[in-house]
Amino acid sequence: MSKPESDSEAIRLSKRMAQLGLCSRTQADVLIAEGRVAVDGQIVDVLGSRVLPHQEIKILDSDMLSSVLAPSDKVTIVWHKPAGVAAWPGEEYTYLLSPDRQAADDRSGIVWLKKHRSRLVTPFGLDADATGLVVLTQDTRLAQKLAQVNDFEQEYLVWLDQVASAEQIDAMNAVKTFDGEPIKGWKTSRQSEQQLRMVIRANAEGVVPDLCDVAKLGVTAYKRQRIGRLPLGALPEGQWRYLMLNEKI
Repeated sequence: MSKPESDSEAIRLSKRMAQLGLCSRTQADVLIAEGRVAVDGQIVDVLGSRVLPHQEIKILDSDMLSSVLAPSDKVTIVWHKPAGVAAWPGEEYTYLLSPDRQAADDRSGIVWLKKHRSRLVTPFGLDADATGLVVLTQDTRLAQKLAQVNDFEQEYLVWLDQVASAEQIDAMNAVKTFDGEPIKGWKTSRQSEQQLRMVIRANAEGVVPDLCDVAKLGVTAYKRQRIGRLPLGALPEGQWRYLMLNEKI
């Protein structure tokens, strides 16, 4: 007669997962903390939990396992910034990048970790009054590349407090410099009577409303739709997702 299993036979869940060849112990701790491990059909998300040898252990979303177990050490985040908070170097906004605000359709497979919210660089700032696309990265090399703002178009939709005339739009397009620096490859066009589309290779605080002010046009709202080849897409306002490996900026 075999003796019953006891608590003395229980081992740490992460160790048991490694024994079974499911993943390494370090990887197991990540998956457990993210609620991606089930024991006998029940999710276990407490680090240090113990199991008995006979218990069934399953990793959830196993079809995404390869990307989950090998996430980039340095992540890049795509964020639809809401109005009311500025996203410039030195501003405090990363508290908004919490897991409950991660887009439900994030297909990167990267597991959210607290460290992903630190040491983020904002190569393209965005004013507090604006909404739209913000790119945040921990990759220093990528940040340096993106900091060459004259190489990356930024597309905005701009809502006005009045109807813009053809002469006012022409006046905006005639501007050649901003803050003493030349503006390369930029154009303003009409989307509707009180909405403009602005494509510009400049990034500075207040650049959109200041350029509209040249033509005596008041701005009620503006939204960045695209940076380089990266569109904002259908990402809901206030939510974020990880940049996928096959996406280019």
